[in-house]
Amino acid sequence: NADIKLLVYNILGQEVRVLFEGTSEPGKHWFEWNGKDQQGNSVPSGIYIYTLRTNKSINISRKMILMK
Repeated sequence: NADIKLLVYNILGQEVRVLFEGTSEPGKHWFEWNGKDQQGNSVPSGIYIYTLRTNKSINISRKMILMK
């Protein structure tokens, strides 16, 4: 088990949304982002970065494209 935090950032590096924060068991997991920020407002189409951070010093970031 690990404490994880999955975040979405815009291309300027500003935090847009926290998709998950909590404890997760090992294995495959699926998270879906609805294209909204933390306040529930729709964000524009564009390039975003998602980052997975764990308490075990793992930090993974990848690009994604949001198209509407």
